[in-house]
Amino acid sequence: MNLSSRRLLMRSVLGLLAAGLVVVLATPGHSQRGDDEDPLPQRGPVIEIDSPERALFKIAIPNLRGPQSLGGSAAGVIRNDLTLVSLFEVLNSRSFIANLDQEGLSVVPAAWTAVGAQGVVKGEIRERGRNIEVEMRLYNLATGDSPVLTRTYNGGRGELRGFMHDFANEILRVLTGDAGAFNSRITFARRVGRGRKDVYVGHWDGHRVGRVGPEEGINMLPTFGPGGIWFSRLTETGMFITHSNAEGRRIIDGGGLNMGPTVCNGRVYFTSTRDGNSEIYSAALDGSDIRRITRNPAIDVSPSCGPGGRIAFVSTRHGSPQIFVMNGGGGSARRVTFRGDHNQTPSWCMSGGEPLIAFTGRSGGMDVFTVNIATQQYTRLTQGQGQNKDPAFSPDCRMVAFYSSRGGIYVSNPEGANQNQVIRGHAETLRWR
Repeated sequence: MNLSSRRLLMRSVLGLLAAGLVVVLATPGHSQRGDDEDPLPQRGPVIEIDSPERALFKIAIPNLRGPQSLGGSAAGVIRNDLTLVSLFEVLNSRSFIANLDQEGLSVVPAAWTAVGAQGVVKGEIRERGRNIEVEMRLYNLATGDSPVLTRTYNGGRGELRGFMHDFANEILRVLTGDAGAFNSRITFARRVGRGRKDVYVGHWDGHRVGRVGPEEGINMLPTFGPGGIWFSRLTETGMFITHSNAEGRRIIDGGGLNMGPTVCNGRVYFTSTRDGNSEIYSAALDGSDIRRITRNPAIDVSPSCGPGGRIAFVSTRHGSPQIFVMNGGGGSARRVTFRGDHNQTPSWCMSGGEPLIAFTGRSGGMDVFTVNIATQQYTRLTQGQGQNKDPAFSPDCRMVAFYSSRGGIYVSNPEGANQNQVIRGHAETLRWR
């Protein structure tokens, strides 16, 4: 392909991507609809977060003792974490009847059980020059008036949010056996103007969201990996893969488009058209040792890391775009979605338990679903709530994040209940780690 033709191709692709169209495009000889797909499920009755059927653990979190300006915001971090994870009912502080000054860091169980609390979080911030010391306690009132968890943190004031996320993680560990993922981050791409996309990263709860990568052109399809945030960069002469600490260096380049990295098994998996057709490849972390791992005349795109070294991806090899899985070397590819005629953007639950994949499905509009690939049980998370797409599981699989045309990134539990906006503004191709 000469330079003029390549530039024309790049402008066409740039226009499609800037318009927010999906990556899976029709090709001659490949129908966008399969012959035997059943429709994706409708959403059943929604169980609200405050419904008693959910048996949420009722927990009271008064402001931390100490400097008033810090105590309220610190408690607010834990309240938000425990509310969004959909396992707790955080009690309104206006209901508290306990004498907080008299109790200090202790509890009088009767004063808390009287307002329905099953657990209480207490804390105190002590100033130590320019630094702070934070003592935290968790009480499970079923066991009496002794704390079931205590932690002391020392550091600068700017570390306070991190201390609170860590303590919320530990609350989950003590009460459920598995720690939370409240210190995690979300990365995504955002359309910021004509012919312009940037990559962003921030704390999962919307704190400190900022741009990474160059300040011009189209940067997209980010993921986490060694060296920072990996992403694809589109130019007039091609698309290459780099990361946020590479100072613009092309790590994975070559003919055609090279895009959509995901990093696992010590390698980078990505989509490339270097051999003419869209296939999945892998490479060493320095861009060497490129291996083609799918060989099919259909379109193969969107690799996503899964447990046990497996890879999920999207393929049109059975007619319509569907989710497939294969091992990290490319063998044993098998289809795992059999409902709906356009399924894409898979995100695998990486935390033990059931083999769940979240994906975007077209059912009227675009909505978010999960499928248990062992049982073929489908769950619809969104319906009648605008356009919803690009899901990502939290590292502990207790939450799913996705972009919604309602105005930003939302999180819910894996059944779609307790949907809350955490990051405002346009977002696409989310990854959570």
